[in-house]
Amino acid sequence: MKWFHSKASFGGGTRGVTAFTTLLQGGLVRATALPPSTGKYHIGVSKHTIKHYNPHDILAPNNISAAFIATIYYPTLHKPDSKPQPYLEPELAAILEAELNYTSGFLSTVTSALQYNAPFLEGSVGGSGFPTLLFGPGGGGPPVAGNTILISELVSHGYTVVGLDHPFEQPFLRYPNGTGVEGVNIDYTSTDVLQGIYNTRLVDTAAFLDYFPELVQKLGAPFSTTHIGSFGYSLGGAAAVGSIYHDNRLVSGLNLDGALYGPQLILNDSRADVKKPVLFLGSELHTGEDAIHDITWGTFPLWQTAYFGKFTVNGTMHHDFCDDTFWKTIEPTDPTTGPINGNRQVAIMNAYVTAFLDFTLLGRSSLILNGSSAEWPEVVFYDDLM
Repeated sequence: MKWFHSKASFGGGTRGVTAFTTLLQGGLVRATALPPSTGKYHIGVSKHTIKHYNPHDILAPNNISAAFIATIYYPTLHKPDSKPQPYLEPELAAILEAELNYTSGFLSTVTSALQYNAPFLEGSVGGSGFPTLLFGPGGGGPPVAGNTILISELVSHGYTVVGLDHPFEQPFLRYPNGTGVEGVNIDYTSTDVLQGIYNTRLVDTAAFLDYFPELVQKLGAPFSTTHIGSFGYSLGGAAAVGSIYHDNRLVSGLNLDGALYGPQLILNDSRADVKKPVLFLGSELHTGEDAIHDITWGTFPLWQTAYFGKFTVNGTMHHDFCDDTFWKTIEPTDPTTGPINGNRQVAIMNAYVTAFLDFTLLGRSSLILNGSSAEWPEVVFYDDLM
């Protein structure tokens, strides 16, 4: 689904918002800190250029790209020792403020407690007991940074999360060497273009998984290079599920409000069976009952032989499944967010995503994955799919 026109980079939290006042662009602008995560770990960040030649990149000049960006979010015991910094690149923040009708300077002042290049946890290189997760952002944005709230929550409980951003697709990205890349205009009405972006996501995922063990050795990091979970938002959610079909390194897939693309995902027969655990968590639109409500969310589940969970959240729209659901608690200007309270939606996503990943990667069962929950009455469980 379309987020912006196409240029981008971002983050978030739940409760206890801390505000302070700062001078920006000659005027007083209220700056808001993203709420803290609930786990015992702090959040370290490391950004890397992944070199990979792709002669079939539908958005790149001459359809050829040579690299993409991997941002690794990892648990650390190091406490932040400096003031919180803006979690969005200034170029990206300006683009989003214009696109979403926010007050100029608003997103530029939202800060996070992310720590770039913080010390790793102790442990053997590549041998951490904490699982690794791959994350894919929405098609055309927001990029990985625009999903910092959920990613930080997972990392605070021990997961390492690797977010993959592809240049030219996102509104704005900055490589580790400081080079900035603006996105191109994308025709979201073209199924060929969407399929092309989806295909690139699968290629990037496979390329990163091939290189990941070498990167871990270079970093001397205790990141697990096996037993990996896959999740994503919007088109990134579809690609997260599509990637797990034929790659034994990926254990499970989770789709946050993503319409499905790719041959196997849209098939209405046994070839759609992933044979691995999958969870769909989406907006009211994604009932799957007909073409208006994304029929693939109705057909795909019927063929799954491993665990499959389908949940929708009352009061949500598409942008409630990324950081914008938190932004609207400060400035509710995005018409593609619903009436649900943003902090409540953050809590719902944290609970259901963590429960599924704990179940599939750590073997921890959770009742909320198998039925309706009195604790989360906004969440609709589709028991006819089990």
